[in-house]
Amino acid sequence: MAVQPVSGGKRTGHTGLLLDLVTGAETDLDSVQRLVESAAAALSGPAGMACAATLHRAGTPPVTAGSTAPAECLASSEERYGDGPMMQADVGPVQVAADGSSQRWDAYRRRLVASGYGAALAVPLDVGTRISCTLVFLGPEGFDFTPELVSEATWFAGVASQSMQLALEVRSIRSAGDNLKTVLESRTSIDVACGVVMAQTRCSYTEAFSKLAGVSRQRNLKVRTVAENILKALTGGTPAARFEPPALA
Repeated sequence: MAVQPVSGGKRTGHTGLLLDLVTGAETDLDSVQRLVESAAAALSGPAGMACAATLHRAGTPPVTAGSTAPAECLASSEERYGDGPMMQADVGPVQVAADGSSQRWDAYRRRLVASGYGAALAVPLDVGTRISCTLVFLGPEGFDFTPELVSEATWFAGVASQSMQLALEVRSIRSAGDNLKTVLESRTSIDVACGVVMAQTRCSYTEAFSKLAGVSRQRNLKVRTVAENILKALTGGTPAARFEPPALA
């Protein structure tokens, strides 16, 4: 069978079903790894069914994982050679069989067979703008994806889309919180150091900050580093930043 787009259906009766791609998943790779393991177990195909996925975020290297090492290597090879069904499945499922007559992707087909697989089915996930994620299901030698399995894979991709989008959003929120904490900690050190300079030189806050900024430029250091160096000389050291909300009266 030549490489060709195939139409898929959608299961019913599982509205709102989500995969847990968040709990214990600290990185995008962790979530993608959970995704492919769930995908390989979810499809009611033959023994030896494997799955891989690649996640693309704008401005960052692609993240690839596989339910088996050969599946991951095969998916990674698409990034290196710029061919294969995952590269083409941006609008719908794409299927490749090992015995296809088309010469379009002969190189990919040879890698498919060398990896121990007989068929590949790539399905895209809808995870928002500037992010893309594609699953590829890999069947053993002599296997072909039936319309029923294509429908099943497409349904799973719909579930996975919502789950991966949630995982990415949660991770984005966590990252924003970590950045805010860093900013607040930096602000605390600078404010306290300015207070020390104000007490020592009887100047205003603006003048104290200007003094820190001047030292920062002269020594090619960050203002926060200059502030922390001042605070290290204090008996109590640098005070901890506090983020607890004030108690209600």
